Amino acid sequence: MNRRLGRFGLQEGTAAVGLGALLSGTFAVNLGDTYGAGNVCYAATAAGALLSLLLMGLLLKAMERRGTGDLGSLLFDRFGGLLGALLGMPLILGLQLCAVLPLFRFTLAMERYIFVEADYVPVALYLLPVLLLLVLRGMECVARMAKLLAIPGAVALIMTLYLASPAFHIHHLYPLFSPGFSAFLTQTGEALFRFLPAGTALCVAGKGCQGQGHLGSSVRRGLLLGGAGSTAMQLGLGLTFFGPDIAGMAAPIFCMTMAARQERMSLRLDMLVLFLWLMAGLVAAGFYVYAAALLLCQTADIQDIRPVGGLLVLGTVGMLLLCNFDSERILNVVRLVYHEGWLLFLVPIAGMLLGALGKEGKG
Repeated sequence: MNRRLGRFGLQEGTAAVGLGALLSGTFAVNLGDTYGAGNVCYAATAAGALLSLLLMGLLLKAMERRGTGDLGSLLFDRFGGLLGALLGMPLILGLQLCAVLPLFRFTLAMERYIFVEADYVPVALYLLPVLLLLVLRGMECVARMAKLLAIPGAVALIMTLYLASPAFHIHHLYPLFSPGFSAFLTQTGEALFRFLPAGTALCVAGKGCQGQGHLGSSVRRGLLLGGAGSTAMQLGLGLTFFGPDIAGMAAPIFCMTMAARQERMSLRLDMLVLFLWLMAGLVAAGFYVYAAALLLCQTADIQDIRPVGGLLVLGTVGMLLLCNFDSERILNVVRLVYHEGWLLFLVPIAGMLLGALGKEGKG
């Protein structure tokens, strides 16, 4: 068996979940529909992170009760091979999509603001070898890289807020909750798509963590840290621009760093911050794609993850290229993913939670 799982500890697991939650919570947002009528995203982001933390806590309890060390084993234990594999497919697709969406924002920012003479496709293809290397090296490599990039990721967050801080104005948030409470509930549901994948991905690789206790602690700490960071980013974005102005931006986080730029030093810093975000985003994407490949191996009883991981990386980069096509059908599919993607995680998780109530766990 060559699934490249390895062994990693509490800090590595926390860093992987935290980076995944931070990147997805900040960048996997449908800008036009989310901000077009006003800004409640910062509140919905916090609510979605807390709700995801609750759901992941219930899932971890279910895994502990059934005596399974990872999510694939829980699916197989409750539903058997065929139905477990079918329930695993939405999770696999959802993890890939969560790898694609932040990378799409970074690629757009690099094409439009850094490599202004380049086309989107070659910029996107430069991400392929890095993502392929991360996935094929396995979870231990991804987790240790996440730990190494946890501090640069925190620096990117702090520097983004620092560079934008002169442009912060409280009146940009007014009128408060202008889209209405129903929009807040809708966006809270959409936020599940941004936070559930990080905890789910670590649960898939649970047997590589040093015990069930460390797995649970890693998921909880990572979601809390990532959720707090992405909430701070969304609040900073709301303080910098009016909601309808954000809706028309291709890369609002990068525009946020330029909002109050006055010195040459700031010119260098905002580009440095973008590349810090990109490095963290590649590790988070590698985490998601590896988890998707491992879950496919678990549910289909595939022993070698390398061909599966390679194919899923190619599929992920293919989806990254498709996101930039100016096609009405593709845009509608992308909008559907933003709005209904949370169902890809919530339906299988709800099935596993209900299934875990059926009988006591293994002795």
